[in-house]
Parts: sequence; structure tokens; C-alpha cells
Amino acid sequence: MVKLSMPIGLLIESAIAGGVTGERLIEVIKTKNIEALRHIGKEESSWAYLFEYAEQNGDTLVSAIQNGYTYKFITIRGLLNLLKTKYSVIEHEDFLMNEFSIELNLKDEQLDFLRSRIPSQWNFTKQEDGKYNVHAALSQPTSVV
Repeated sequence: MVKLSMPIGLLIESAIAGGVTGERLIEVIKTKNIEALRHIGKEESSWAYLFEYAEQNGDTLVSAIQNGYTYKFITIRGLLNLLKTKYSVIEHEDFLMNEFSIELNLKDEQLDFLRSRIPSQWNFTKQEDGKYNVHAALSQPTSVV
């Protein structure tokens, strides 16, 4: 499975969440058809970044869309953006976040998706008791000085 940067992976997930199928997304990227992505609500510069990335890494991007990918690295904010993009989660309703972890409710298939995409610096633990059924935490939290 190929590895993608957080911004590229989030753009793919935004397109898919916006109803663009994988094969259609590949076609849109190859033709740089930004009009096909306008309804998603991202800035034009974001899609231009994806198109530019595709010029240099076309085979990698196609493989990621067709066969899946993992993130090279993802921050807590990146994970939160992925959750909001893919699952439309709402803070205090679907999740709570602190400096190094997120408590959230996920279905098994959602948890499986995250485990397949997120690098090993994140641990996802199912919880039986409490408002939220999954605890996502950085494996080795570090503080910024």
C-alpha cells in the first residue's frame, strides 16, 4: 500500500465524501477538471495542489485511489480533519478531543478504515463503558517546547 502525505490523503477523502467515485476522481485528476470538484467546497488552490502532485506522482496517486493508502504521518488535527471529512463528526456530540487523544464513537467498519490508513504513531482502543466507544491516542505523545 502506498503512503501519502496528510494533505493529499485528505483531498482524496474530501472528493470521495463529496460523491466522486475513485475512477471518476482519477479521470478528473488526469484532465485537471476542477469544475467536477467545485461542489465539494475546497479552495481552487487545494485542487491545484492535488493536480500538481499528480503530475509528479501519477502512478502513486492512482494506486492510492484504486488500492488504498496509508498516511505517512498524521497529527491530531489531521486525524480530526479526516474524521470530520469522512464521517461528519461533531465535537461534544460524536467526539471529545484533548492535547494527545480523541474519544469518539465509531462503527466497527469506521474503526477498521482508520486502523488501515493511520500510521502506527496512533493507537485505537475500543472501550466498553462510557459515552464514547473508541479512544484514539498518540503512541508517544511529545510536547512542543
